[in-house]
Amino acid sequence: MSASDNVSERTLNGEGRSSIDTVDLYTVLGVDREATPNELKRAYRRLALQHHPDRNPRAAGRSGEFVRIQYAYDVLSDERKRRIYNRYGELGVQMAGRVGGELLDPLVSNMLSIVAFSTAIVALLLIMFFALLSRRVDRASSWPYSVIFMPLWTIDVVILAVLVWSHLKPSVLQDNEDSESVQFEEEEACVESVSDAPQADNMPATDATPLLGARNNQSAPQPPLQQPHYRRRQQRLRTARKHVEACASKLATAAPMLYLLLLVAFQLSLVLKLDEYVDWSIIRIAAPWLGIETIHFVLLTLQLTAGLVRINEHAAGNRSRSTSKMVVLAADTFWWLLIRVSLALLIVGKLSGMLATWSWVLVFVPAYLPAVRWAIALSLLRRQLRAMGSDGEMEQNENAIVMICVIAFSIVMTFMYSFVALLIWKLSQPLAIRLALVLVPVFIALSLACCCCSCLGLCLRYGLDATVENEMAGQPDRPANAAVVPAEYRIASPCI
Repeated sequence: MSASDNVSERTLNGEGRSSIDTVDLYTVLGVDREATPNELKRAYRRLALQHHPDRNPRAAGRSGEFVRIQYAYDVLSDERKRRIYNRYGELGVQMAGRVGGELLDPLVSNMLSIVAFSTAIVALLLIMFFALLSRRVDRASSWPYSVIFMPLWTIDVVILAVLVWSHLKPSVLQDNEDSESVQFEEEEACVESVSDAPQADNMPATDATPLLGARNNQSAPQPPLQQPHYRRRQQRLRTARKHVEACASKLATAAPMLYLLLLVAFQLSLVLKLDEYVDWSIIRIAAPWLGIETIHFVLLTLQLTAGLVRINEHAAGNRSRSTSKMVVLAADTFWWLLIRVSLALLIVGKLSGMLATWSWVLVFVPAYLPAVRWAIALSLLRRQLRAMGSDGEMEQNENAIVMICVIAFSIVMTFMYSFVALLIWKLSQPLAIRLALVLVPVFIALSLACCCCSCLGLCLRYGLDATVENEMAGQPDRPANAAVVPAEYRIASPCI
């Protein structure tokens, strides 16, 4: 009996996925674990010709062998399924089809765990920075600000390393985005070819095309989508949109590095001012920050222009509806940028003396607007769910979603506006409260972020193996030889 005869065959489960258990799919195909895609294809073709019932009459009674070969090739020829199988075995491939199964991909799980650990480290460094800053402002320490800003310098170095790594090695998410964009362009080309298809002049007469209409086919008006000037207009809009999207893509690629350089320049100018090495005005110190917002404004403008052209491209004569979509898109694109810029300008004006008569409560008015906007969004979400008219269990799920959003909104707003209130109190009366008390909400939020990201990173790094093994233990009818791939036989996933 060959190794492939150990494969036990089952019927399709409730989700429509094959539940074939295998000892080793590489053994089924007769290849090594380091086999290339071409070697897999050659082995599959050879075995398929040998065991196909139509090609080999002697294999007519052994159709299960051909099914096993087909299944093994389907798994190993797919890069994502092969990575999952190399680490978790055939059961991991089956679990990958469930909700959240994407996390079983070693590349995705490793990348997300690195992001989670990096976020936890950044949160810890921010806690250190704010602790040192509060001690310096409260005169409990006499350290220079160049030393106090050391955690921020460390964060800048980490961000620089991540940017360099991302440019040298494209991520899995970027590959997925590229494939989705290619698929979208193919769908657009298909729609364009259908709309540009020539219309037959001698159509047979039907109920929808009367005989008199067929006789006067040349003079009958064409639909708007088929008129030549409309197609030329669509082509011009499509060309302009692709050009704008290309410019936005180039700027988006260079923007993170520009943001980092301007952020470092802002930090350096602030440290030089606080340590009294220079006597610059607050406007000159804030210039790098305004440069960051300017670059972001240009990027958002390009993205908005591409979106507006896309809406105009698919308007098809309904200008009132397209105009409302354009207004909504512009508001959604720029609202957060306008709030940040207006708040920064008001703070600079207050510190420079141009708005000396304004109270700090008025200066922070833009900071109150996000709460209003998100509250309106929650109310609209609740109204839309009620308008759907769901019943029974679906309505309970919708109410649970709304309740979770409300609780999350309340927690975030509590931390945010308690900090804003304490900061206004500190700026209005500097000696009335210590900065350490003002930063208590910030310390709590950063501590929660550090703990949650650390736990998430550990779960992504080590918890998925336990999940697959628990799933394995919960199926007593599985044969003993169909266990998860042992650790000594697993192929180490490539380092991210």
